Amino acid sequence: MSAQTSVIASPYYRHPIPCYGFECIYAVEPDIRVLTSISMDNLYTDLAHSGAVIYRDFNDTLQDFNDFVSAHSSRVTFDPARKAATANTAEIDAGLHEMGLHRENGNLPFNPDLQWFFCLEAASIGSETTLCDGQRVLFDLSAQTRKLFQTRKIRYSRRIPWSNVKRFLSIELQRPIDEINDDDLAFVNESVAGQTYRRIDQNLIHSELIISAVETSCFNGKPAFCNSMLGPSVNYEPPRITWEDGEEIDMDIWDEVKEVTARNTYSHFWKKGDIIVIDNTRVMHGRRRLDDPSRRIFGAQSYRVGGSNI
Repeated sequence: MSAQTSVIASPYYRHPIPCYGFECIYAVEPDIRVLTSISMDNLYTDLAHSGAVIYRDFNDTLQDFNDFVSAHSSRVTFDPARKAATANTAEIDAGLHEMGLHRENGNLPFNPDLQWFFCLEAASIGSETTLCDGQRVLFDLSAQTRKLFQTRKIRYSRRIPWSNVKRFLSIELQRPIDEINDDDLAFVNESVAGQTYRRIDQNLIHSELIISAVETSCFNGKPAFCNSMLGPSVNYEPPRITWEDGEEIDMDIWDEVKEVTARNTYSHFWKKGDIIVIDNTRVMHGRRRLDDPSRRIFGAQSYRVGGSNI
């Protein structure tokens, strides 16, 4: 008797982005969805390998995207400055100017493991989202600068309206916003290493976060230059960024960081229906100037299953 071997064709194929290493996954059959095609093991394995995964030509709706976020997260969080669109997502409205590379919530005491994006309407020109693999950046920095960031922490210092702090802590501590008070500021100060909240007056809070610019990826355990040193502050006062002891960071170091991140930055031109999932402990993201305001991108932030968060 002769045995017959049946070959099951995959409904998608993989194509790494040359020079940057991010994984792009294309659907090859009509009407298939990321929601029902990609398992948690698939997603987490791909993130451990490439740091960011781009899904294209799938047939997911915004609600499917919302459910995809839920299916692969232990808990979803929000940027308190954005208005929710679905249970887990918010439409991104960050003005027209270019947005520098940053780790989501990188200068706040709680940092999500995952950043998610979904394109409901693509721009006709420009307006690309930028991705930069911090593991490549760390390797590409000069030995002297790399050692500095590996041995010295940085400090973010700024004022934040109490109303914004209350919304943020309500989300992260999972408590009603009208119950958030100064005891919660003290709790965060005690619970999060390097974070210090100090009340200025009834309307303003001073926030200081001392943290390493080099993070360890929660998906592959490797170090990455992943931070918000170059990031925007669209809805908040820009932080003052120094070394941990308050010493100014030399302009030569700033210039090197900008140069190295620039040559390791991929610009993604969106297509309707694209989904991007980012390891927020490894890959920084940003945006080119918004040349087409009709672009509609929705985002979400979450913690991975099996991770730890307050």
